[in-house]
Amino acid sequence: MENTNLAFSSHSDFTSNHVTAKVHEAPVQTDPVNLTDVGGLRGARIASVINQINESFADQQFSTRVVAEKLGLSVRYVQDLLQGSGLSITDRIMQLRLDKARRMLTEDKQCMLKISEVAAACGFNELSYFHRSFRRRFSVSPAKYRIQSMNG
Repeated sequence: MENTNLAFSSHSDFTSNHVTAKVHEAPVQTDPVNLTDVGGLRGARIASVINQINESFADQQFSTRVVAEKLGLSVRYVQDLLQGSGLSITDRIMQLRLDKARRMLTEDKQCMLKISEVAAACGFNELSYFHRSFRRRFSVSPAKYRIQSMNG
């Protein structure tokens, strides 16, 4: 089960009881269960699903169906595996994509990228959907977030 711990520590900790809100960030509502406590075959499958999410979330074609096919599981079973964590697989993917976008918008080496390039690199097919999702999560547009991060 160490893989599961590594998956959580490499991205946002999905097992904490509280999600700390950053400046301009709306808290994610969860009622999580510690997935690392699940043992046996179910625990191994949960770890595999989480690893697939962490490895491929930025792929624009990535979905629950892709995870299910790669692991030889049904889409419903993949959804069921993560149900107790408080975040659906879709919510996890969105959270990782938006966190990556936020980092890309503030990193010096990527500050010259267009917003559309950031959106595509984070797995968003539609720029308008990226803008709406980013604004909903961080309460500010991606462009404004970038400007605010540069000004302090």
